[in-house]
Amino acid sequence: MSKNWLPYVWKLLWVVGLIALLLISNELWIKVRNHVATTFYMTPSIWYYATAAFVIGVYISLLFVNVRAVKWNWPLIICVTVPCFIIAFYFPVTYSIVQTTASDPGNFSVPIPNWIMNINFVGILGIPSLVAGLTLMVGMFERYGNQK
Repeated sequence: MSKNWLPYVWKLLWVVGLIALLLISNELWIKVRNHVATTFYMTPSIWYYATAAFVIGVYISLLFVNVRAVKWNWPLIICVTVPCFIIAFYFPVTYSIVQTTASDPGNFSVPIPNWIMNINFVGILGIPSLVAGLTLMVGMFERYGNQK
């Protein structure tokens, strides 16, 4: 195989990996949904929404980064990744802490602002988690920044 075809092969392999990741994610979601339906314990569902989108964001970013050369983009990580990560994982973390420390697991209150709930559950995946995963990898392995 000539070097001219190598970029095309890598992109096609990336698409195959994306399809595999989405199939695995779908199977995991079915298991989580069945577990929630039988136990009425919502924590796995909440954690699934945050982590699945984060992992998919990391995988999508592989198209845009050169993973052989670590080059930190601190403004991107501090100003985009960290706030999106906090927004994305605030609800699962506080929900888990409150549910495990509550004296009556069926009667507890979680201090979650309504706007965090609204932006985290847009569609099937949480957009802040997706952005956090994508910008984490782009911020760690910046490719299109200061090239000479």
